[in-house]
Amino acid sequence: MRERIFSNLVGIHREMLKLLGEVNSLNSDTQAIEEAIDEAWHPRCDVFQTDTEWIVVAELAGVEKDEIAISVSPEYLRISGNRSFPAKNCPLCYYNMEIETGHFERRIYFPESPVDKDNPRVSYINGMLRIAFTLAPVVERIIPIT
Repeated sequence: MRERIFSNLVGIHREMLKLLGEVNSLNSDTQAIEEAIDEAWHPRCDVFQTDTEWIVVAELAGVEKDEIAISVSPEYLRISGNRSFPAKNCPLCYYNMEIETGHFERRIYFPESPVDKDNPRVSYINGMLRIAFTLAPVVERIIPIT
């Protein structure tokens, strides 16, 4: 009974998010709604730009380096993987469960500025994934007047 009620609430929650997504599609930022609809959890990310780089820092505490996949499309950077904690051999009774586990995915759309997507510099230290892309220089072409 309890599982059926929970399942129904999850279904209602998804339908509400879909409806909000349709309303929100009139706005240009639908990413938060889209992320709430799927099954994966979404790690927190800082995205910022310096004079020479476009940088993404993702918080992935407890995720093994081998469990992280990074891919690039013309429009976005995708970080995905899996976080799992070892199961204990005894039954568990959680009093509070806030750390998300399982499959994760995060898409970060590239900025309007030209970015060198072919040569990112990636590091993973203490659960923090850092991906830095060099900003491509803006090349102006001189057009002679004839």
